[in-house]
Amino acid sequence: MTDWHQLGAGWTQGGAAVLLMLQLLGPAFWWWQNRSPDRVGGAISALKAQWLVFVVTLWIVAPLLVIGQTEALLICWLLAGSMLLRGIIELHLCLITHRWKVSYGLAHDALQLVLALVGLGWLITLGAPTWILFLLVLTVSTLVTEIVFVSWFRNATVGPEEAIYFVPGNSAFKKINQRTAWLFLPQFTLFLVALLGALVGKEA
Repeated sequence: MTDWHQLGAGWTQGGAAVLLMLQLLGPAFWWWQNRSPDRVGGAISALKAQWLVFVVTLWIVAPLLVIGQTEALLICWLLAGSMLLRGIIELHLCLITHRWKVSYGLAHDALQLVLALVGLGWLITLGAPTWILFLLVLTVSTLVTEIVFVSWFRNATVGPEEAIYFVPGNSAFKKINQRTAWLFLPQFTLFLVALLGALVGKEA
């Protein structure tokens, strides 16, 4: 394997293929969410829809599909389990009770960030392979980015109190979506490179 192939070495070719195919849900969710003006959550921009699919994949699915040493699997399962539990609670509060608050998400993002940083530090001391360090660094980066995005969302929309959970793609939110692209696309590109590395690296 060459150096860049190492980024995706924690996934099998099948696992990487699944993670790549899941990214197609971004455009699909954007289309579905914007079909009805009365949809819970409100309209969403294409960038925000793809970001949502990307981070759900990265934070929950990707860690559950890794293979490797026990210590790396432990950290991956801990992070994925924490985010999966948050997702279940968040969906219930958003869709059923309509009592979700931005502060809940920020608190969990901060907790998840601490867990990822502690896990990263521990695995570095163990001399863990490149792929798990990359996955955790990307996790940390996206969590920080999500905290930034939430602050923009809170300042620009009426928020969850009015059952609005997304930033739309209209001209009023052009600047937010541009800034989203600057932060989102480099991280998304790195993730795709890692997945491609897993697909072709086993044969390299």
